[in-house]
Amino acid sequence: MNNIIKFKTRMTAIQLVSQQLIDYKDINLIKDDFDKYYKNTVIYENSDKIQYNDAFLLKLISFYKKTNFKDLSNEINNIITFNRKFEKWDNIIQAIILISISEIRNSSKEKIKIILNDYIEISKSFVNINETKLINSILDKLINEK
Repeated sequence: MNNIIKFKTRMTAIQLVSQQLIDYKDINLIKDDFDKYYKNTVIYENSDKIQYNDAFLLKLISFYKKTNFKDLSNEINNIITFNRKFEKWDNIIQAIILISISEIRNSSKEKIKIILNDYIEISKSFVNINETKLINSILDKLINEK
């Protein structure tokens, strides 16, 4: 699979997880809706089609489903030095961290840096630079602790 499709698939996974964190629907149902209404469509004039690799997306979703939100929240809350708990963070930041750490923890060591860089680049599409730095810092600490 080429890197652009892999990037777009990771971006799609973040969107699905974010939606799941908002409405608590089964993520597979959210994916089915996303496939039905958005896959291979153009949302904005002069923009690219929404494309992703189904097999890779299902793999990312399975990694995410194995991730225990409460345990990961506790890990993050033990890392951070400010008073706002992970559970209260913006859904998109939570989604980026959840999907990225779940993929990283299920990948070989050789791929971690590439995966991390991809998610940091993706985060720049969703959040501001300070939030991107926060995501990078949290992921870096979670990766290096394991």
